[in-house]
Amino acid sequence: MIINKNILIDSHSHINFEGYDESIEQIVNNAIKNGVEELWDIGTNLESSKKSISISKKYPQIKSFVGIDPEVFVPGSDFFLGFDKNDTWIELMFNELSNLIEENKDYVVGIGESGLDHYWFRDKSKEEQEKSANLQEKLFRMHLELANKYNLPLSIHSREAEELCLEIVKKYEVAGIFHSFTGNYQTAKGILDAGWGLGVNGIVTFKNAFELREVYKKLLNGKKLGQPIDFYNSGIFFETDSPFLSPERRRGEQNEPANVKLIYDHFVGIL
Repeated sequence: MIINKNILIDSHSHINFEGYDESIEQIVNNAIKNGVEELWDIGTNLESSKKSISISKKYPQIKSFVGIDPEVFVPGSDFFLGFDKNDTWIELMFNELSNLIEENKDYVVGIGESGLDHYWFRDKSKEEQEKSANLQEKLFRMHLELANKYNLPLSIHSREAEELCLEIVKKYEVAGIFHSFTGNYQTAKGILDAGWGLGVNGIVTFKNAFELREVYKKLLNGKKLGQPIDFYNSGIFFETDSPFLSPERRRGEQNEPANVKLIYDHFVGIL
């Protein structure tokens, strides 16, 4: 995935979530004051995708991604819609998202978030796991087809399913970022070798994230990267996942895109 802008970008945030409505202007201003010049706002369902577009129309610094989070098929998740949302519903979502993109091509810059989430499988029955995995993969492939149709990058949610996500995306002529990557070195290298990017967020600053920091050190192998674009060209992208995952110095606070600067500075410091 290629970015030709030498600016700090928050490559994954959820400004469209409830709780931000009264403070979006302040969020944008805080980001700009901290040198974060572009914010990618990620949809998790049809409603939040539409809201993201409406926000981006008001704030030129905010760019929209539209998509359906895989947790819509994960029992126990706040996003869970039920297993009755089958192939017909997935096809309907493809058409709805296609229409959104067609009508808002100046504002939609990507697809997602989409992917696979196997994190919650540990306490689910075998039947629930199989149903969830099957529907998640169908939904994921729908997004990949959408990204291919419109030549847009994809923001991938790959929690405890990084290797399977990589195996699937290799079958499509699309690109994008494995957001909030916390996997191992072998998978990370495979993602970069396949032309995809890795999303670095506040997790990398956590005191117990030693192994993750070592993965990135090994990947970059002593490269001296001094500018944001140097990292982008190496497949490393910075994100907040706002309002979640505040970096170490902001733990306990609601996260926001301005904190990309903290994450970037911390990351540069560990290399």
